[in-house]
Amino acid sequence: MTPRQAVDLRAHRGLMIVGALLTGGALLLLSLLPGPPAEAVAMTAWVERGHSLLLWSNELLFFAVICWGAGARGLFSAGRPGPSARIDVGGTALTVALVALVVVLLAVGRLVYPVFEIDLSTEVVALVVSSTFGALHVAFLGFAVAAVTLSWSTRAGLIGRAVGIVAAAAFVVGSFPWLTPTWWNSLVPVLVAAWGVFLASVIRTGNSGDATGRTSTTGGGPR
Repeated sequence: MTPRQAVDLRAHRGLMIVGALLTGGALLLLSLLPGPPAEAVAMTAWVERGHSLLLWSNELLFFAVICWGAGARGLFSAGRPGPSARIDVGGTALTVALVALVVVLLAVGRLVYPVFEIDLSTEVVALVVSSTFGALHVAFLGFAVAAVTLSWSTRAGLIGRAVGIVAAAAFVVGSFPWLTPTWWNSLVPVLVAAWGVFLASVIRTGNSGDATGRTSTTGGGPR
């Protein structure tokens, strides 16, 4: 590996870590919102009360998706000597999660920014809010699938697999924020950030000794 490639790998690893931390921060801010009212007529007042939390979460999500996506793409491509169905499934699941976060980004942005000064009816506000939580549901399920598949083949071995399974279970439960208590909804974003940092730190890349391991398992010298 050339010095330039090593620098690029460190940059991608750093981007993924930053993206995971920003994602956790944005989702944590959303978890601090009070439970949305069941009546559509009260939804506008609910958005106004949580305006600052929605605003900052929206700003963090924009940079989170860019950093996590760019970092993951670089690390996954660097650690693939050949086709891997597990990495393909995990990478697709992570992409689905990030796309779902983009939907959250757009929905929350429409709630907090007066686009063309167009006022939304209470029914539309209720639809946007429900769509936001629906997209969060999809994002957590995507993170769950990615946690199992991507954590299965890391430099952490069995510990990495255990972390992936535990994280996936937490993400599945956290994908129903309207059914779980506030403390749990605030804990899951922290787990998302922790899992993302862990994965970025232990994912196999071209300089993690994989080449040596592959050589030894195939018999070493030329045949």
